[in-house]
Amino acid sequence: MIDIRELLFWISLIFSMVLLIWNVFGNSPSEFIALVAIMFTILIKMSNMSNSQVRLETRFNHLAKDFKELSNDFKEHIKYHSNASHS
Repeated sequence: MIDIRELLFWISLIFSMVLLIWNVFGNSPSEFIALVAIMFTILIKMSNMSNSQVRLETRFNHLAKDFKELSNDFKEHIKYHSNASHS
């Protein structure tokens, strides 16, 4: 399943390239429109990257929580077995 932001990025990239080529080889409406299209494409890509970073940070937070729980369980296990062996 494709993300709508990724699809929007590719459409915007193609549109920006067409405007840039049109600006170089023909009478495009203005350079400003081509620059705005390129800036919009860059903003979309940066947004996608920040969303990926947030998802990655969330996964690491869950992983850290799981390791803390495992550590506590291991400490309790060691404590239980050390007390049981002394009894």
